[in-house]
Amino acid sequence: MSASVDLTAVPTPRQSTAVLVRAINQRDLDAAARCFAKDACLLTPDSTAIRGRDEIRPILAQMIARSPQIEVQASSVLVAGDVALAKERWVTRSAGAQDAVFVQESTATLVLRQLEGVWKLGIAALWGSPT
Repeated sequence: MSASVDLTAVPTPRQSTAVLVRAINQRDLDAAARCFAKDACLLTPDSTAIRGRDEIRPILAQMIARSPQIEVQASSVLVAGDVALAKERWVTRSAGAQDAVFVQESTATLVLRQLEGVWKLGIAALWGSPT
């Protein structure tokens, strides 16, 4: 595992989402959790809204425990002042049953906001938006 990422050196929303992906890929729970605002909301695959960084952290830990490798295949970001909307196409490979590799494709929808000069995730639907 490499050294934790300094979020103060992340000047754009796109770089912030890249930090999240890198933290997950490197199994760095602390760095992944710090990508979220303290009052953030994470939408789980079953559309449960998990609120607050302290409550999001265990979900990230479960995700990281599967040793995922996320590849961002496409990304678009729309910025309006101190708020940004990002959509990214993610391909996630993780450990499956009996040494199999589980591959999941999703369109992550992310709302970021700039807090004290740092872009943080405010809302994250990593597995896609609810239908």
